Formats: sequence, structure tokens, C-alpha cells
Amino acid sequence: MNFRAKQSEFSKMLEDTWPPKKVIRLDDWTIRISEGAGKRASAISLEGIWEETSFKRLKNLLKKLGKSEIFMVYQSDSLFEKELNERNYKVFDKSCVFEIAVAELIKTEAPPVTMFSIWPPLQIQKELWITNGISWQRQAVMDRARKPKTSILGRWNDNPIASAFVAKSGDVAFLHALVVDKNFRRQGVARALMRHAGQWATKHNCARLMVVTTETNSAANSLYTSLEFQLVNKYHYRIPEA
Repeated sequence: MNFRAKQSEFSKMLEDTWPPKKVIRLDDWTIRISEGAGKRASAISLEGIWEETSFKRLKNLLKKLGKSEIFMVYQSDSLFEKELNERNYKVFDKSCVFEIAVAELIKTEAPPVTMFSIWPPLQIQKELWITNGISWQRQAVMDRARKPKTSILGRWNDNPIASAFVAKSGDVAFLHALVVDKNFRRQGVARALMRHAGQWATKHNCARLMVVTTETNSAANSLYTSLEFQLVNKYHYRIPEA
């Protein structure tokens, strides 16, 4: 089952489930500001039509703010993309947007790994996130997200082995920050966590579960494909050439 993820819908879901510390609107530009919280919460996107004069105003504002130019490009064939390319903004972190109907995700039983929905996250989850590259700035993004939301803790023999964050936007549950302890990977832990996320989504009247990963993250891409997630769109970032 394939749902098309439009840019406007995707932007709204990010705003609800992975919000920046501050948002500035200039013409059709959305400027996200979140120091240290990663590109998704710090990128600039164009929500309308490209205009040369508007782009110049944007660059002047970014200079005053001291903010770096990180552009999120959702449509690779857009005029926005072509203009950035001509200005030598290089592509990085090509990303995939996956989603699945929740009913499809939870139709089979999860592996025997104990999962808990917990909010706020426990200290052991925060430490697990830190160990796996989810900084405290990114964890602060979770605090800003709208409710309903939850963290998911995976345990094996009383040891914390996995953690993730899920929040709701409309009828979509969006999962972020999935990590599994390196000693417990390739043992079905991530699959169990995803199915638990699906159960949480069902309880909160969500029809779909959505995730994002980079093209180079082969483990995550394999996981979502094996669970029958559908690739519904792609996006990438552009930054100025050094």
C-alpha cells in the first residue's frame, strides 16, 4: 500500500514531531534554528515558488543571524534545485522517506523482546541515545514535540538494548532516533521495536507510521524494506561548496 508524501504534508509532520527550537518565516522560506540538533531541525526549505529577489533577502537575513546555509530539497527536479546547483551548492545526506499502514505493520507477532512506551524517557535511554550519536540537543527536540508522543524502551534480561522516539501528526505516527545497542543488533530487536511503535500508533488512532533514513544507512533501509515499508519520497540537503 503506497501513500504519496507531499512536501507540505511532510513539513507539517516534521514541525509536529521533530520541531526546531525556533522558526522564522521569510516570504516562502522556512528557516529552522536548532543549534547542534542536526540538519532535520536546522534546515531551510522553500515552501513556495523560487524568486531571485527573495533568495537575496534570505541570504542577507542568514548573514545577520549568523546561520549557516543548509537547504532541504524535497523535489530533485524543481527550479529551486536547479538554482542551487548553478550556485555550486553541493548535495549531501540523500534521504529516504518510508511509510507503512499501521494495520500491515502489526499483523504479525513481534519477536520476544520486552518493549515499553515511556514518557518522559528514562536516564538509561538518554545514555543509550548519547552512546549512539543522539546528542542532548537532539533529545531536546523530543521535549519540544507536541503530544501525543512517547519513547520506546527495549529491554533484554533487564538490560536496556534499544530506544526510539515516536510522535503523532494528524493520522501519522512518525518514528525518530531509533538506536539498538551494538551487542544486540541483527537479533530482531529493531523489528520488535517497530511493531511496538505500530501498536502505540494504533492506540492513538494513527493510520500510518513514517520513518526517514539516509540512502547510505543500509541496515535501516533493509529493516524497513523487510517490514514492507514503502518508499514514498526522497529528499536531500545542499550546502555551499567550501
